[in-house]
Amino acid sequence: MRVLSASEVLACLAAIAGAAACASPADPMRYRLGGSGAHWADAGEGSVIAELRERYPEFFEVVLDPAKTRDPDMRPIRRDLEHAPVDRRNFDALNSVAVAYFELNYRAEADRGGSSYLGASFRTAHLLAVPWRAYSEIEDPVLRDAILDFFEDAGSGEKLGTASTTSRLASIVASLDDKEPDPVRRERIQRLTASLRQINGLGAQE
Repeated sequence: MRVLSASEVLACLAAIAGAAACASPADPMRYRLGGSGAHWADAGEGSVIAELRERYPEFFEVVLDPAKTRDPDMRPIRRDLEHAPVDRRNFDALNSVAVAYFELNYRAEADRGGSSYLGASFRTAHLLAVPWRAYSEIEDPVLRDAILDFFEDAGSGEKLGTASTTSRLASIVASLDDKEPDPVRRERIQRLTASLRQINGLGAQE
C-alpha cells in the first residue's frame, strides 16, 4: 500500500475540513432558520441576524421596529436573491426575507383586528413574492432547494403567527410546479402543496 506524502495528507485533511464546513450548521450557503423554534430569534446561531443586519441595515431598521409601518425597501434583497452566479449573497437575502416574514406575521397576528394588522399582512404577501420570483429567475438547484426549505418552514406552523398564512402560501408553492423540470423537486413541490391545502381543508385540488 502506497504511503501518502505530507502534502497529500494535508490535502486530504483540507478536503475533510471543507466537507465538514459544508455540513456545518453555520454554513451560509443554505436556508438557516429551519427548525429554529417558535420564532426566528431562537435559531441558535447568534451571529445570523447580526450578519444579515450588517448587509441590509435599512431593510432591518424598518422590519424590526414595530413603530415603523412603511414597506421596507426590498430592492437590495431582490437583487441579491436573483444574483448570478449564486453565492452567499443569495442565501443572505433569502434568510433576510424569512426573518422579515416571520417577524411581520408574528406582529400581524399579535394585532389581529387592530390598526396595524392589515398593513403587516400585506407586507408579508409582498415578501413571499420575492423568493417566488427568484425561483423563476435562478435555476441553481441549491438555491431552489433553499427557497423550498423556507416555504416548507413557513408552512409548518412552527413559527408564531404563520398558521393563518398557509392558504396564500399553498397557491404560491403550487405555481412553482410548472417552473420546475426536475422530477424530484417537482414531487417535493406537489407534496408541500398537498400538505398546505390539507391544513386549510382544501383537499387535493382547489
